[in-house]
Amino acid sequence: MVAIARGEVLRDGETGHVRVVLVAPGFPTSLDDHHKPFLADHARALAGAGAEVTVVCPAHPDAPRRHDVGGVEVHRVRFAPASVEARVALGESYRVFSGLSALWVIPMIARLTLAAARQARRRSADGAVIHGHWWFPCGLVAVAAAALAGRRTASVVHIHGSDAAVTTNAVHRWLARRVLRRAGAVITVSEDLQDWASSLVQRRSGRRPRSRVGDTGAGRSRERSRALQPLPGIERAGRRFGPVLQVVSMPIGVERLGALTPTPADGPVVALGRLMAEKGFDVLIEAVALMPSTERPEVAIVGDGPDRVLLEALALRRGVNAEFAGAVSPSKVGEWYRRARLVCVPSRREGFGMITVEALTAGRPVVATAVGAAPQLINDGVNGFLAPAGNADALAEALTKALQSDLAASAAASAAALAPFSPEGHAAALLEIYAGLAAPIGKDTDK
Repeated sequence: MVAIARGEVLRDGETGHVRVVLVAPGFPTSLDDHHKPFLADHARALAGAGAEVTVVCPAHPDAPRRHDVGGVEVHRVRFAPASVEARVALGESYRVFSGLSALWVIPMIARLTLAAARQARRRSADGAVIHGHWWFPCGLVAVAAAALAGRRTASVVHIHGSDAAVTTNAVHRWLARRVLRRAGAVITVSEDLQDWASSLVQRRSGRRPRSRVGDTGAGRSRERSRALQPLPGIERAGRRFGPVLQVVSMPIGVERLGALTPTPADGPVVALGRLMAEKGFDVLIEAVALMPSTERPEVAIVGDGPDRVLLEALALRRGVNAEFAGAVSPSKVGEWYRRARLVCVPSRREGFGMITVEALTAGRPVVATAVGAAPQLINDGVNGFLAPAGNADALAEALTKALQSDLAASAAASAAALAPFSPEGHAAALLEIYAGLAAPIGKDTDK
């Protein structure tokens, strides 16, 4: 029997704290760093629940090799010249590792694997969990490091979406399949990604890896939103049948959002995110340009990225009143939600869509494209509207409906339904998965 209480796992009658080594391609240098703040929220949620958490990630030019971020110990690993490491730290891994630059991925994986295995062995004689974010490269690192650390170490691979998007050919799928099949558990941030992962790890026998105990065909036909909630009864899965599959979104940084405030009637349409093609900010600008000039809202785009100059030129050319606020620290994000009349998430692709969850938690209606988890979170005419991805005409229509509707009260009320995305709900779901892996730690499950 496995039980959890404040970060503790009971194994074979003995009590031990959960030791977790998180491996990520980047990690914030501080709580005010706007690069991947959800990873800091994730690590702090686990630590707040009583787990002993250490982060292993590539080096960052503005951070020491070892330091503390919000109470979490972070180890940064050198693997390449500082110019290459800086681009990886800024979230450009998949752009860096192309052409001849792809050779740098070999020392990065090797150094991260050794560092993660060392931390797992150092942290606990009773075993540990190595949790890798994005199947490549850090899921691969987690699986390899767990094997190197010994039988009392389990591996978890967390899929976010961009890693699935770049798995585009037979070689990528071959490698992804082997990484996922060798993991103790595969976690995805949405059910669509869970289906993608399941398609990779299914055996030829047709046996579907178990995503949760008692899951039936009838159960899977219920509302898809139920898969976004922590679910009880994670069953131990031996390697013969593949990994446990489970959906767990990343947590909301609730403390950054602040208290709910009335929606300003004259506020701008706010869009947040990295300024790159997949986020669809060009579609938002085109959609506003299609609206009658007297009905066009002011637009505020919060974030930075490689497409900023192009987006500024597009807004000027199309006559759209758009403010480009640049990147803001996580502590300032709540101010933009409070300023917003509504929030727009025009993404062409999302693994999950944290901006949608944050906006609804802040009590703001959302107009979003029907990607990621948005269809499970948004009810048309209640807390927002949905539009097809990449369709400026449809997005313009959805924005017009939202601006002409009184959605503020219902959007604020929807925050109660978002409890599973709290730090406490996030940590509880992960601790339950770790507990399900605890029994095989130290045992040969293939016998």
